[in-house]
Amino acid sequence: MAGSVLFAILYGGPSFEGYGWLTATFKGDAAILIAPILVVAGVLIGFGAKAAGGCTSGNGLSGNAMASPASITATATFFGTAIVVSFVIKAVI
Repeated sequence: MAGSVLFAILYGGPSFEGYGWLTATFKGDAAILIAPILVVAGVLIGFGAKAAGGCTSGNGLSGNAMASPASITATATFFGTAIVVSFVIKAVI
């Protein structure tokens, strides 16, 4: 917390620029769609973590630290999927 406060003091206070591509995509009246999208995304993440028996961060940190082949494969899949999706989103927007 101290680092966050120091950063805010040194760089002119906190600023909030929205939700990245969501804010840029949904402008005006369509901005009201952002909250439901975030709620649905949160529910899907929670469901996925429950179904998988843990979250991607825990799997990546703990499983890779134990050199588990399944965790290494899963973590590579998470990162690979995230990279592909980010390129697709960038190409569409």
